Amino acid sequence: MKKILLTALVAIISCVMMAQQKIQKPKVMVVPEEAFCINSGMYKLNSVGEKVADYKAAMRNDNILDAINTFENLMAGYGFPLTNLQQTLDDIKEEAALDNVLQAKDDGMIIEDDLDKLSRVAGADIMVKVSPKIVQYGPDLQLNLRVSSIDCASKKALQAFGPITKTSAGSVSMLIKSAVTDNIEAFALGLANYYDNMQAKGREGSIIIKVSSTCPLNLESTVKYNGEDGELSDLIEMWMSEHTVGGAYTGSKTSRVSMKLDQVHIPLDGKAAFGRQKALSMEDFVKTGLVQLLSNYGISVSTHAVGIGKVYLTLGGK
Repeated sequence: MKKILLTALVAIISCVMMAQQKIQKPKVMVVPEEAFCINSGMYKLNSVGEKVADYKAAMRNDNILDAINTFENLMAGYGFPLTNLQQTLDDIKEEAALDNVLQAKDDGMIIEDDLDKLSRVAGADIMVKVSPKIVQYGPDLQLNLRVSSIDCASKKALQAFGPITKTSAGSVSMLIKSAVTDNIEAFALGLANYYDNMQAKGREGSIIIKVSSTCPLNLESTVKYNGEDGELSDLIEMWMSEHTVGGAYTGSKTSRVSMKLDQVHIPLDGKAAFGRQKALSMEDFVKTGLVQLLSNYGISVSTHAVGIGKVYLTLGGK
């Protein structure tokens, strides 16, 4: 009898473990809030003289390190895979020094800032921003904590809580844990639910298409597909309808040489270059077929990713 019960218990535990393995959660990166960095003097100037958060400087601040490490541990306790800010900064440094901003000139616009680049290199789904303002309060420490989160692809605001004020003679880590205890469960559940919905509806982002002077066609040029005639822009929209999740996207051509597609819903996972199965960015998505389709019409496509949810396509000649 005991043997039967033990066998049944093992089977139940195995089923639970298998079910937990099937539950996917978003990859999270915890970073200091931009406004907090700037207000605390941890900023630099971008190419147009605006103050932007200096994440490299922030990682030399012990209070911020304590806040990030503590929050990472709490999120890990709820099963979230994490990507570390310091490690990502190191990865970027290996490619090239982290400049004020990564610029891609398109009508004079800056299209990728530091936060975009961090999310792209780290492959993070959700960015959690913490603002751990700590001051001396008599013999104790006082923490004013604010926490928010965004979808790295769409930049939509997600869960948030605070400001929360806590005073203690303990460490910064203890203050952080105390401040988030009453909020972390709802915060983590909200992020998990959002990701569940995203798995069903797709990751949301945008695609901007520009036609260069070397391109043999423009967006109003007539092309033939499966025996039917239509504009090049119609061909692109047809591909979008067939490959986005539920055919969901908005926008169309804005001129003969430009096109903007927003709220483009793409699968979270799919086949990338060389048939690899991986988490898809918007750049990966267009490379799964659109680039090849356009090449059939003598069009070469150069891509420039902005974070994981936005990509610029420049159409040129082969």
